[in-house]
Amino acid sequence: MRHFEPKSVLPEFASEQASGTTAEAELAELLCQLSAVSAGEVSSSEVEHGRARLLAAVSQGSARFLPLFDKLTKFFDLSVEALREVFTRAEQGDQWQAGPLPWVSLFHFEGGPALAGLDTGLVRLNKGMPFPRHRHLDSERVLILEGSYRDHEGRHFGPGDFHDMAAGTEHALQMSANEDVLLAVILSAEIEVVEAGG
Repeated sequence: MRHFEPKSVLPEFASEQASGTTAEAELAELLCQLSAVSAGEVSSSEVEHGRARLLAAVSQGSARFLPLFDKLTKFFDLSVEALREVFTRAEQGDQWQAGPLPWVSLFHFEGGPALAGLDTGLVRLNKGMPFPRHRHLDSERVLILEGSYRDHEGRHFGPGDFHDMAAGTEHALQMSANEDVLLAVILSAEIEVVEAGG
């Protein structure tokens, strides 16, 4: 398998704007309504109703990842439409596979042309659980989508953060207790568990 260099394998792509979906149209409408709120043009009951609709809209499906779509399209070398399809498939529980530990699930898909030959996908880890000390046999790049974790040195990684691991590096991770962790991952080679504990 070829060596993975994040800067060379992940070229900058022009930002693509998400458009034309029902969820995005509703979000745009809600944002207009919220701007009317700041201008004092709506009642408090309309504010509460709009707030509830906005929270419901952004917490479902791929819409909750819209703020990260620019990073994700570049990360996976995929168009916005292809990325939406990935998240639509990922919402189906039967598309996930069991991971190396009972609290880890994997969702594999093919990245864009710049990532040919690399293992790309999503990884879900249960909240509060450890990922034992392991060695990276080649480079791995992670973008945190939901939840957070700390590495063995106490560094915190949360939504929107990149975590790059070079070939030969070792570390252990501890998932936060607040919510499950969802990661976007590009892996060049397998990892090797070097300690059974976290």
